[in-house]
Order: sequence, then C-alpha cells, then structure tokens
Amino acid sequence: MPTFLYEGRREQTGEQVHGVREAASHTTLGQDLLSEGILLTNVQQQKQDTGGSSFFSVLGGRVTPLDRALFARYLGMMLRSGLDIKRAMLALGEQTTNKTMKAAIGAVYQDIERGQTLSDSMSAFPKVFTPLFVSFVRVGETTGRLQESLIILAEQLQKEYELKRTVRGAMMYPIVIIVALFSVGFAMMVFVLPRLAEVFKGFNVELPLTTKILLGMGEFMGQYWLLVLFALLVLAATIWILLRIKAVKEAVLNALLFIPIIGPIMKEINVAHFCRNLSSLLGSGVSFVEAVNLLGTNTTHPRYAKIIFDAEQEIRQGKPFSSFLVNFPHLFPALVLNVIKVGEETGELDKVLGETATFYESEVDQTMKNLTSIIEPVLMIVIGLAVGALAISVISPIYSLVNVIG
Repeated sequence: MPTFLYEGRREQTGEQVHGVREAASHTTLGQDLLSEGILLTNVQQQKQDTGGSSFFSVLGGRVTPLDRALFARYLGMMLRSGLDIKRAMLALGEQTTNKTMKAAIGAVYQDIERGQTLSDSMSAFPKVFTPLFVSFVRVGETTGRLQESLIILAEQLQKEYELKRTVRGAMMYPIVIIVALFSVGFAMMVFVLPRLAEVFKGFNVELPLTTKILLGMGEFMGQYWLLVLFALLVLAATIWILLRIKAVKEAVLNALLFIPIIGPIMKEINVAHFCRNLSSLLGSGVSFVEAVNLLGTNTTHPRYAKIIFDAEQEIRQGKPFSSFLVNFPHLFPALVLNVIKVGEETGELDKVLGETATFYESEVDQTMKNLTSIIEPVLMIVIGLAVGALAISVISPIYSLVNVIG
C-alpha cells in the first residue's frame, strides 16, 4: 500500500498538522483524514523501493555508526530548538538519504502517532537502532532529559566511528600493497613464466634449482590458472562462511589476542570501547547494573563480553566491579583497574572512565600510525626480496646460455 506525506488543518481549531500514513490512494487518504476532522491541504506520495516494503528495506539495508551518530545529534538539536518528537522525526525522515534509516524513521513515526513511546518504537528495528541506542532514548524519556541523552549518545557514537576509521585507515595501505603484490605475481606466473620456460627448453643447459621450481610453477599456472583461481575463490568463500559461524568466530577472535602486534592492538581497542561505552551509559543516567549489562550486550569481542556479563552477577551480589576485573590483568591494564577503583570510591566513575577512554583512543590512534610506519619499510623489503629472487632465478640461466653460445 502506498505511503503519503500529508499536511492538513483541523476543522475545529485550525491547527496545522502533518504526518505519514498508508492509504490506497490520495482520495482515500483525504476521506480518512476528513472522518477525523482534518482537511487535507497538501499530500505527497513517498517513493517505494523496488525491493519490497519499508519493512523489508529495514531488514536488508545497512546503517553505519556514523548514520546513527548524525541521527542522534540532529534529533537532540531539533528537540532542544523546541520541536516536538513527531515534527522532528518527520523532518529527519525527509532529510535522511540512507533508505534503510528513512524506512525505519517512517515506521517509528507511525508508531508514535499511534501512541507508542519513541524507545518502544525504535526497539522494533534492532538493525537500525541498537539496544544501546534504544537504552539511551528510554533513559532520556524516563528522566525527562531526552535531549541530553541524545547528545551524549551522539558523542559516544562519533567516538566509536572515529576509532573504527582510524583502524581501517591504518590497515588500508598494507592491504592495497599486498593485493597489488599478489596480483602482479599471479599475472607473471600465468603470462610471463610459461613463455620463459619455452625459451629455456630450447637450449641444452642445466638450470638452477630455484629456476626449475619457478618455471615449474609458471607452467602449472599457465595450464591450470582457471582452476587455481577457482580454488582460491572457494578457499576465500569457505573462510568467510566459517567466520560467520559463532563458535569459529569466537575461537578466532580469542586466538588473535595472543598473537604479537595484533593482540596488543585488539586489547587497546576493546579497552577504549569498554571505557567509552560505560562512561556514556553512566553519564546518561543508566543504573550501574543495567549499564554493565548493556555494555556486555554491545561488546563485540566474545572474551570481553563474557567477562563483563560475569562481572554483572558479582555486582548484583554487592561486590565491587574493580575487584572482579583484577582477575584479568592480561585483558584490563592496571591503569583501567585503578581508575575504576577510584571512580567507585569517589562516585565519579563516568568522568574518570571518559578521560581514560580518551587516553586509550589516542593510544590506538598513535599505535596505528606507528604500525603503518613500520609496515611500509617491511613491505618494501619483502617486495625487494621477491623481485630479487625472481630476477636471480631468471638472469642466472641467461648467463649460462650466453656461455653455451660463446
């Protein structure tokens, strides 16, 4: 059924109203509104996605942390400027370019018109509005500080986005170099080495072992490169499928914590997330037990999530948070443990965690910059060695051929 954006005027009071509603046609919409005492003054049909209804659009699309951060910030600003929830949601729905977010906002708007709260309406779309997002909104509605909660949430999501961007940006350079290296190597194996093998076969000369191996690989790739390419694609698909299995993914993530270089970086990232999320939740007015529960729910690394959930049970029994985390010094640095202990004693845990989160976010940023600086010369050395080995394997037989001919 089509969805319409409409504007109208109440017959009795003259009040201007607007909203989003499904109807069979413009005429049907006008009749429905008239039965409610509203004269239709303007109507616009929303574009329908070819992939299906807005519900399926919400299920199939993707919403990034930046989309959520911008939505929370703009909604908080609109509420602060004096707009009510309905008008703010309607305006955001018109301005949002992300189709999934737009569809979710439209559905939430309709639920609000039916009398539901904003948090309850958002909870129906967990792929768009995460449990953490909904919790911030619910606390804001309960305490009457929705604007403040949304601003805190926007800042937290912005920090999360910047942290991910830092990590991805640092890894982009080595990934591009490695992909280019393998592409060039694959092309040489398929197109260059088979021709060299044909040249060397025409001469009665003993080839070095490295050259024999290289030419053998080239001949195999020249004949079966499609099979090799297919095998690589199957391998990549298999790895991708295995990593989507929860048990396998958890095992891999836990194993990465013990790998040199990768492990320390993952720990810094998870500690930064831990401090930032807990600080934001406590700062928005969420109770400590509920904050820890939400923190565990929104922690992506399984090892950290399990520790946080176990800590929640200890907290419910009246035990300090820091006294439980001290059992995991390999995951939580002494600095974090001391900060949590001091914060629990002074009652300012949200503030000290926020400062600690800023520290670890800057540490991650600096670590990734250092990693990029280290990877660059290492990759150059690897490429140089590969090119040198290839050159030696090709040039040394040529010298032998020159001697034979001479």
